[in-house]
Amino acid sequence: MSGTGDVEEFAELLRELKGRTNRSYAALAARSGVSGSALHRYCSGASVPGDYDVIARFGKVCGASGEELLELHRRWVLADAERKRDVSRAPAAVSVARAGAGASAVPALPAVSRSETEAVPDAETGAGVLPEPEPEPGPGPESLAPAPEPASAPPPWRRRPLVAVLALAVLTAGVAVALFIGKALMSSDGSDGSSDDRLLLSSRCPVVVSMGQSDACVHELQSLLARAGGELDIDGAFGPATQMRVVVFQLRTGLTANGSVDERTKRALYENDGKPLDTWTPERVTRRIREVFTEDPDRAVGIADCASYLDPLYTLPNANATRNWGVFQLYDGTLRKLGGTREQALDPDWNIRAAHRLWALTQDFSAWKACDRAYRAGSKEGKGAKETRGAKEAKGS
Repeated sequence: MSGTGDVEEFAELLRELKGRTNRSYAALAARSGVSGSALHRYCSGASVPGDYDVIARFGKVCGASGEELLELHRRWVLADAERKRDVSRAPAAVSVARAGAGASAVPALPAVSRSETEAVPDAETGAGVLPEPEPEPGPGPESLAPAPEPASAPPPWRRRPLVAVLALAVLTAGVAVALFIGKALMSSDGSDGSSDDRLLLSSRCPVVVSMGQSDACVHELQSLLARAGGELDIDGAFGPATQMRVVVFQLRTGLTANGSVDERTKRALYENDGKPLDTWTPERVTRRIREVFTEDPDRAVGIADCASYLDPLYTLPNANATRNWGVFQLYDGTLRKLGGTREQALDPDWNIRAAHRLWALTQDFSAWKACDRAYRAGSKEGKGAKETRGAKEAKGS
């Protein structure tokens, strides 16, 4: 694979990250767990890995920031799409090559004499004229019986193969032109319904719609996500909220959950006739948290509100290519320890009960340290304000 277009842009960012480290490919390979030869191919644009996790490890070893990892992911998605297009074109090229090789094995057609197919130049004008036919023999004993044809003469149906081939080619070309014109006419009036109402699949939108884009294509994407049951603002700007909905839609429809909208995701959005993004309301989530966390319901609700805004489909990426999922933002590693899956983590009831299992291990909320600190700080401020308000009221009375 030659480094061109999206592949080259992807490789360029890899080279930039590597250049900061002043480390060799071998040293980076030892730290990232990827072979040095593979890293060299990726950085030179000779190939693109099929798994983003490989690149995420490389970026982390090179000290990439969260924004740079996000940009690296975007470029990897585009480069991977280009790689897949190159692969899909390869079988067609091989078939053509094989067809060409097979043609040489076809037996040659019998030679046709010059007098049968070609005109000879006239001595005076130089124009091509057919040769004069031989005079027929007069009546006699020899002419009464039919003269046998020479043994080398080809059968009549094979005397002009070139003319037959040309005629077939002209006929085939005529049919192809007619089909092309018919298809063009159908497309012009929209009767085939293939692209007019499928903006994301048209040439007006990029092959991959991703984070940071802001246009009519994103507006269409958000409308399709809303149709699938997603709660989001339809503002034409592809931000974190839109990416969350894309990730969940991909996960629940059996696609690769990477947050970038490739052709498979586009088609799935248009063909979807269900509500894969339907979920509980924040009020229902709050009620269920109080039912499960009977030991400290207010604190549990506050921590969940801090972690996910009580949105069961909330999901955030980490720098190491993992994600946090659902109401209590359960980490991929935590899910494995609990014997759960990403799909289960998006089920609010399962997520809340799994979070309570984590709480029961220590009888506290240490698994959510940041949100617990924020909750306790808010509680102190609220308590202080309440006490101040009470003192003022007492003094006034």
